[in-house]
Amino acid sequence: MKKITACIAAAVTGAALLVSGISKSLNVSADEDGTIETVTINTDDLEVNTTDPAEGGPEKLGASAENLIHSLLASDIPEGEGTSKEETVYIVADANGQPKKLIVSDWLKNAGKAGKLNDVSELNDIENIKGNESFTKNGGECVWDANGADISYRGTTQKELPVDVKVTYSLDGKVMTPEEIKGKSGHVTIRFDYDNKAYREVVIDGKKEQMTVPFMMLTGVILDDDRFTNISAANAKLINDGSRTVVIGFALPGIQDNLAIDRSKFEIPDSLVIEADVTDFSLSMTVTMATNELFGKLDKLDIKDLDNLSASMEELTNAMTALTDGSEALSDGLAQLLTKSGEFETGVGQLADGAGKLKDGADQLKTGTDALSSGAGDLSNGITMVDAGIGTLSDGASQLKTGLDTLAGSNEALTGGADTIFTTLLATATSQIREGGADIPDLTKENYGKVLDGVLSQLDQAAALYEKADAQTAAVYKEKAKAITELKASLDGYNTFYTGLKAYTDGVAQAAAGAGELKNGADTLKAGTGALKDGADTLKNGAEALKGGIDALDEGAGKLDKGLKELKNNIPALKDGVTKLYDGSVQLSDGIKEFNEKGISKITEAVEGELEGVIERIRVMGEISKAYNNFSGISNSMNGRVKFIYRTDEIR
Repeated sequence: MKKITACIAAAVTGAALLVSGISKSLNVSADEDGTIETVTINTDDLEVNTTDPAEGGPEKLGASAENLIHSLLASDIPEGEGTSKEETVYIVADANGQPKKLIVSDWLKNAGKAGKLNDVSELNDIENIKGNESFTKNGGECVWDANGADISYRGTTQKELPVDVKVTYSLDGKVMTPEEIKGKSGHVTIRFDYDNKAYREVVIDGKKEQMTVPFMMLTGVILDDDRFTNISAANAKLINDGSRTVVIGFALPGIQDNLAIDRSKFEIPDSLVIEADVTDFSLSMTVTMATNELFGKLDKLDIKDLDNLSASMEELTNAMTALTDGSEALSDGLAQLLTKSGEFETGVGQLADGAGKLKDGADQLKTGTDALSSGAGDLSNGITMVDAGIGTLSDGASQLKTGLDTLAGSNEALTGGADTIFTTLLATATSQIREGGADIPDLTKENYGKVLDGVLSQLDQAAALYEKADAQTAAVYKEKAKAITELKASLDGYNTFYTGLKAYTDGVAQAAAGAGELKNGADTLKAGTGALKDGADTLKNGAEALKGGIDALDEGAGKLDKGLKELKNNIPALKDGVTKLYDGSVQLSDGIKEFNEKGISKITEAVEGELEGVIERIRVMGEISKAYNNFSGISNSMNGRVKFIYRTDEIR
């Protein structure tokens, strides 16, 4: 999946989401002289009505689209007192996009109810189209006798447009004029190229360079289903109402160069290409809107998110270092415990042998004390080795507790780091999927499976729809479905790791507590073996004195022999458990190292250096966009905004 900075990705995917949200129709009306009176895009959740401001048309926002529209097309004109200017430039063009006539409509919003409005305009043939208010003009300065009312007027100009729209028609690979292609049949390509000529000189990193005013171009084309089939278009939305297909696409001409982004890493669309099979070619007029409002607030770009992300990566790196150190300490402690457990097994074996001999000696004590003395000596020696072995066990238990405490101390950092990774992966997946044109909510640990299944279902349906009609398009949808499937599998794998890691850290905490109890038990056992050793010595020295209590000794020796045999029999299981625990700790340590080297390190490297390179260009581009607030002139005392609407002639 291709990567791009979060800021410009938001702009590009935002434009794509605006287009992909359109789901009903495009309606256009024009008056007798060719002026576009109304351009309406109806949607399930959104209706944007760009009626000529002179006619008082509002923007109507659906509830679910409100945040999107506010972020993409919200006006920078502040509310309150004062005067603002909203300008719409209508371009009547031939079928190739060549302008034939420019009509500019201006709306002076008299929020302060001023008696006179001082305006600046380069227009000719100015006429008031909503009232009877008059004006005086001196060069470019106009003074309107507003009497507290808004002023809506229009005029004409020969001024060069900031963006040229060129429409090219090809049939079966051959470029044709509108007259040539009319009535023809075959595979048609309709290409919209947008030439952004509005350059500004800026300073980037201390160097002067040219940067274009950022415009989003939104083009609508209506294709009759009786004539056009197998329609496709990149960076566009196709809507069919049963009798016609509306193609609404977007492009951002000049933005690629503005941001100096390598096209091999991420390509920002700067044209619109529509392909279809056609019978008896004809085409109604097309409409294109150009607006720079999408970029008007980028000059106030905040890098707090960048700082927070860098801090999170540093925290994650520290957590992984602590985790690696803790896992190595655990492995070392278990290795020592495993080595000493062999000595402990030997000591218990000797103790068991000594207890057996003690029992045999007690049986023979009635006939001789020599055997009893020998057995008591063996018992004393065995207890000595057991005492040494239990001391080793206590040391090993202490090291185990230290290692587990170290590891448990990393639990919170580990789980926090893993949660940060998961959140970062989900945010990255969300951004990548939105770059692909899918309208999805933010992915979370709880909803990513359901959301991705929904995206897969839509892609499978799209692939099935185009399977027979357009194998190439079907292949594109299948490839996207494959990418989403792999992404979901990757997130599922990490989710499994994350869940297991939580279980593991809980287990480590419990094991640390248990290790403390093990050490205390070993210390208690060592004290007991010391007392047992003293008793064995006393037994050896007092063998003669025990002759009178031989029966009682015989019974006690039998119980000791039985208990030590059970202990000896359980030693292999204990040793096997320690071995498995050691092997597991080695695998855990190696796995954590590999995960840190191949996963975490690469993530932190990817985050570092990617955002900073483009952040200043985005800010500068925002400043340029904010400054471009008029076409025909504006007073210094006014705030303003401007949009351009191009209408091409029909081909019939």
